[in-house]
Amino acid sequence: MTQSKTLGIQQRIPLYVLGEALKEYLAAGVVDEQHIKEMLQADYAGENRIKKSYNQIASVIDRNELTPFINEHKDEIALALTSPTDRPLILTALICGRYPFCYHVAKVFAKQFRQQDTISAQLLDKLIAETYGFNKSTQNSRNCAVPQMIEAGLIKRDKPALFESTEPVTPTHQVTIDLWKEAFFVNEPLRDREDEENLYFEPFLRYIKFI
Repeated sequence: MTQSKTLGIQQRIPLYVLGEALKEYLAAGVVDEQHIKEMLQADYAGENRIKKSYNQIASVIDRNELTPFINEHKDEIALALTSPTDRPLILTALICGRYPFCYHVAKVFAKQFRQQDTISAQLLDKLIAETYGFNKSTQNSRNCAVPQMIEAGLIKRDKPALFESTEPVTPTHQVTIDLWKEAFFVNEPLRDREDEENLYFEPFLRYIKFI
């Protein structure tokens, strides 16, 4: 276990709320806190939980190593968000850019799905524990990361403790692919950006098909 690893995320981020917050940011440069908190009332009860969720959503957008990319491609991302195919990919990329734990979970799934079509919750926890250990906080973070991936359609859970792979998604906008790659490089800073050919073999990139 790597003791220096931090979990970061401790509450699930509803993708539909994050999508609305990102839409507001792209249009006005700010997130309407009151509006987003009102939306979160459908998912969370209690002022503290709503505030915590809002803070996580805000940090995904404006305290993210991917924020400069968002700012440089606002119009392209806004258009891509209108695509049902691209929208969950964009939002997941941003979450993985902000929270390395979520990237790690996506990577663990992808590695296992190269060998088998399903992965048990028990095996997932064991593999996560190799890097982060496993306690109540790790379990909470896992319970954030996994449902977000299911909501995005990147994995399936047909049985309570068994996860299934899905087919890679073909984005309809190049900016979605570029953002997904940026999320990869944020989490793998030592990788050579010029080594395009070998990117196809990276686990995190298995979730998308390149145009």
